[in-house]
Amino acid sequence: MESNEKLEELLKKMYAQESLHDDIDTSDIIDEEWTKFEATHFSGKRKEASGKRLSFFKIAAMFISILMLGGIAYATIHYISGGTQKEQQATTAVANSTLNTQHSTPAAQDSTVQQHYVYEDAELKDILRELATYYHFETLYKNEEVKHVRLYFTWNMTATLDELIETFNKFERFHISRDNKRLIVE
Repeated sequence: MESNEKLEELLKKMYAQESLHDDIDTSDIIDEEWTKFEATHFSGKRKEASGKRLSFFKIAAMFISILMLGGIAYATIHYISGGTQKEQQATTAVANSTLNTQHSTPAAQDSTVQQHYVYEDAELKDILRELATYYHFETLYKNEEVKHVRLYFTWNMTATLDELIETFNKFERFHISRDNKRLIVE
């Protein structure tokens, strides 16, 4: 039992010591010790270098983010605009005289009425023969060589005959004019 009395006495002394130290402000001591620790373990050069490295990484991350957002915006605009530029380029294609003749093929497979025909390396006489049937006109050639000019051409079936003549006249190898229900090709 004496050991229990000794243990109780020791515990009372410990509690008495703790109550004496509770009144002491240790924040100053901790700050002072932290400053000493920092001075011995971190040099001023390391702080500056780590600060620069961090700012470099931040700048690099911002630059990459801007590039990615720009790419996403470009892709979105391109996706929304669709293929309208491709259709315009196809109607203003230049003549080519070295490849074999191909007949017209539908430009797009659609369950509704077909709106476009694509002529790939087709002769002018073949193209105008189909247009003459569709628009009910007659074709007169003043130069027989012009019949054999080969073209890459997209025919928009919603276009008027005058619009098509204007498109054909952008080619430099021939000229088409209209006289009522007759097309004159020179």
